[in-house]
Amino acid sequence: MIVKVNKEEVRIFKGATAKHAILRYILKKKMEISALDQIKVFDSQGHKIGDDAPLKEGQSITFKI
Repeated sequence: MIVKVNKEEVRIFKGATAKHAILRYILKKKMEISALDQIKVFDSQGHKIGDDAPLKEGQSITFKI
């Protein structure tokens, strides 16, 4: 399935969590993954969500380190 992370489409598996999508985004962008445990994740409305939140097809999230 496809979700958006920081406005960029990322392909993930069904049942994936926000953390899975962010990890895929980080690898795609060739960023450091060392700060993965310190991220703050937000839904498309700007509400903070857990990194273990399940995602649905077409959902958008953003994250900050």
